[in-house]
Amino acid sequence: MRGCLNVLLIGESERVWWQLTSHLEQLGCHCWFASTTKEIEACLESVPFRLVLSACPVTEGSALMRLLSRPDRGVFYSYPVEDGCLWFEALPDARGRLKSSALRPGEFKSTLDNLVVQLQKSISTAQGNDLIDANVAGTS
Repeated sequence: MRGCLNVLLIGESERVWWQLTSHLEQLGCHCWFASTTKEIEACLESVPFRLVLSACPVTEGSALMRLLSRPDRGVFYSYPVEDGCLWFEALPDARGRLKSSALRPGEFKSTLDNLVVQLQKSISTAQGNDLIDANVAGTS
């Protein structure tokens, strides 16, 4: 059983995320939406997000970068071009892997699917370790 992955979606309108939200929910993710800094802060304080997707740029030195930056959190943002968008990885992953170059929607979907599976496995492993620790503490 994969762990539940919370995904924060940031943008002006929840409507623009409907296809991606549907896809993420089919993968077993719980999606949250925020459009203002205040909403983002409230979400981050109450829910452990391992993945954030933003329709707003998350670039070095930006307020969003400072807000979202965490070693165990994947952060991507989209940038609109002609008939679609390009996706950029805002932060390197927890293993320090360098950011990928711009991803077209099809490439991003594949990258996202792989990342979701990896994050769900790491959550399941962490939850399993927490159960083992709790059982060991209970028998001591």
